[in-house]
Amino acid sequence: MEALTAMLAERPYVVAFLATFLVISWAERGWQRTLFWLASGTFFGWLMEFSSVRNGFPFGSYTYHEDNFPDELFIGGVPLFASLSFAFLTYFGYSIACTLLSPLERRRGDVRRVADQRIDSSLQVLLLAVLLTTWADTVIDPVAHLGEYWFLGDLYTYKTAGQHFEVPLSNYGGWLLTSLCIVLVNQRFDDLLRAVPARGFSLPAKPLWAVGAVLGNFGFILGVTVYLMSSDGVPASEDVGAILASGLALSGLFALFAALMIARGLSAAWTVRA
Repeated sequence: MEALTAMLAERPYVVAFLATFLVISWAERGWQRTLFWLASGTFFGWLMEFSSVRNGFPFGSYTYHEDNFPDELFIGGVPLFASLSFAFLTYFGYSIACTLLSPLERRRGDVRRVADQRIDSSLQVLLLAVLLTTWADTVIDPVAHLGEYWFLGDLYTYKTAGQHFEVPLSNYGGWLLTSLCIVLVNQRFDDLLRAVPARGFSLPAKPLWAVGAVLGNFGFILGVTVYLMSSDGVPASEDVGAILASGLALSGLFALFAALMIARGLSAAWTVRA
């Protein structure tokens, strides 16, 4: 319990993302589906990382520096907060995919999604959610890899330097596979609960909250990158300027894609209503 409390106290950004996930998911899906997503996403994230730190699959070979964080909760050599991030990011990816592939309506200054269980449980949503989640990680992980130079801490080391700012491409393959497992399991869980209504609650512009959560995450990561550029403690061998340029480009493309698809969804709603 003390280790869990220490994690929550020392990782306020984890608490912020946890709270954001709980608000968005509970509003969209109700408490049963939210708790299942949190539990299944954390479990699959931990399981895949537990495998990787032992045999290199699916993310590649790396080691967490557990000794550097004596107050935090590690399970089988994997920090709990890292496992939690899989639940958050996959849900945001899934929610965005549902929004981008559904008709959207403007009503009295609000934006609503025309929900359809067939869309939510579709292969198209599954694949887009996996892509969007991994896309987000391509912005996050090059900066997380430099954690020893900011408050994330010296968290892990890859055994072999990778191709994407020292992050191996296998890492993104691991995110594709892990995201696929998490989203697919939750889609099937939704099918089992088809007769149980999703008792959420109202939020203004509810379909856009997950988009805002991911863009807010990008803003946080880009802010850290700017800090690293100005820090004297980062060696010149770490090309932080290139990481920033890559992060800006990937974030901008993500935002543009989301904006174009949202505009398409709004047009689709008018077509459906006509």
